Amino acid sequence: MCGLYDDAVVASSTSVSDPAGARRLGNASIGVSVAGIVISVIIISVWAALLATSTCYSYNGICYDHKDDVGTYGSCAGVKSGGYCYY
Repeated sequence: MCGLYDDAVVASSTSVSDPAGARRLGNASIGVSVAGIVISVIIISVWAALLATSTCYSYNGICYDHKDDVGTYGSCAGVKSGGYCYY
């Protein structure tokens, strides 16, 4: 356990004796933090946009991407019900 404490003391004294290096590390840390926040905001924005644009037309508990009004006699390549075609 003593070795860990010694390393912490050396690291602390090194940063005090090298203020320019400590400043560079501090700036790098801030840069990485800002980059992480920006990337997180971008990912959340894209995810929210995808959720907002995806639609689900449910019929008999199944989600279909499209729902067209084909009327009573219109043809349908998917599932036809009540004048609508689900596919």
